[in-house]
Amino acid sequence: MTEKDPIMTVSAPQLDPAELLTPGTAVILDTETTDLGGRVIEVAVIDATTGATLIDTLVDPQGAPIHPDAAAKHHIDADELAGAPTFAQIWPELDRTCRGRIVLAWNAPFDQAEITADCIREHLPAPTWTWGCLMRLDARIHHTRWQRLGGGHRALGD
Repeated sequence: MTEKDPIMTVSAPQLDPAELLTPGTAVILDTETTDLGGRVIEVAVIDATTGATLIDTLVDPQGAPIHPDAAAKHHIDADELAGAPTFAQIWPELDRTCRGRIVLAWNAPFDQAEITADCIREHLPAPTWTWGCLMRLDARIHHTRWQRLGGGHRALGD
């Protein structure tokens, strides 16, 4: 691992893809937000080995507006978020699900920053999870540049 290819965004042992599929080792997380640097409005976590959905929830941004560009990508609007739990309400389950595992995400620095920012806003302890970046891992394996995720831009689908 080099500074140019930081697959792990937090100090962690270098793992190969096969090791990441060992049961209990990793989860895959994705978030959708109100904007770049905004509030988390959807989070999904799946087991990296089985693909089982562990968390899939909308999150109430507590009045933070959804930027039109973000809404155009993920198609989540304020009406859909009515009655959703707040970040503080989902945090205990999210932390329990991810703690002790490697948290893999496409462009992990983004999701890591969004989760940490919401923890700070809500006066919650910042996660101490070990993060791994699937975008960087994919680029390393395929000897390509980083690619954008081409999904439907919903947390579980991505």
